[in-house]
Amino acid sequence: MSGMGCTENVEFSSTDGSSVIHATIWWPALDVKETPRGVVLLVHGMAEHISRYDEFARHLCGHGFVVAGHDQLGHGRSCDPSRWGCLPLANGGELLIGDVAKLRASMDERVSPELPRFVFGHSLGSFITRCYISRQGEGLAGAVMCGTGTVTAGLARATRGICRAVALVRGEDHRSAFVDSLGVGAYAKAIADRRTDLDWLSYDRDNVDRYIADEACGFTFSVGGYATVGALAGEACSASCAAKVPHDLPLLYIAGDGDPVGGNGAGVRAAAQLARDAGSTDVTCTIYEHMRHEILNEADRGRVYDDVVSWLMAHMPHGT
Repeated sequence: MSGMGCTENVEFSSTDGSSVIHATIWWPALDVKETPRGVVLLVHGMAEHISRYDEFARHLCGHGFVVAGHDQLGHGRSCDPSRWGCLPLANGGELLIGDVAKLRASMDERVSPELPRFVFGHSLGSFITRCYISRQGEGLAGAVMCGTGTVTAGLARATRGICRAVALVRGEDHRSAFVDSLGVGAYAKAIADRRTDLDWLSYDRDNVDRYIADEACGFTFSVGGYATVGALAGEACSASCAAKVPHDLPLLYIAGDGDPVGGNGAGVRAAAQLARDAGSTDVTCTIYEHMRHEILNEADRGRVYDDVVSWLMAHMPHGT
């Protein structure tokens, strides 16, 4: 097993043509004769930032992987705090997908392209990942969808329609309490005995409290941002998207059985079955008991970490 070497902060130009995307690379500590096992690209979720994945990234580094992740448009260091949650109504999803491609290209310049590349997306990042692998999945060794779900085409269309209507009157950067109540607000209501409206994130109270205390988390998405979420979820959950994923690309779906985003497991299983029905030949789905949305931050997260590492190791191309 390797150790954690160092972290490096890097930047690259966003697909939007004007923003600077800030990313972090976690480098494993390797002997001079050793090479990394591979590269894992992290795609974070809605209303958070990549530094929340530090513990998980360090665990992967401990097993010899280089890990890289970026603060997405409208998040973290990649925009002014006043713009957190703001994404363009018309093409926000395309920009987020494009920036994953840019992250991958940036790592191709730093780490031998001969080493396997994996993508790991959580929550909104899982929907982005599902769209990304349908477009640029060739050459990847595998993809992990964490905290994903299934959204009907009708709901995705309705979300975009409501957001467009509000934007016509208030502008795409308007933060609508009504739209938000239909989005993350609905997840809060799914927990009957909740202590806070963010208990749906985790059974672990400390994790919930840290999220609440973090000013770079939990901000309200603009209607442009919610339209982006609707567009990405609608595409990711379509049969046409699943059919364009390389059929031999290994896929891992992981989630908690108390996660309302994934319908307490049902929507995650449906997403995995959608991939199988579309022709994917290597699909694994694991639902963890007594875990909610952020399985990487639950008290028993070590089990999830180890399962992900085991899956990555099992899907290393021969000869690497």
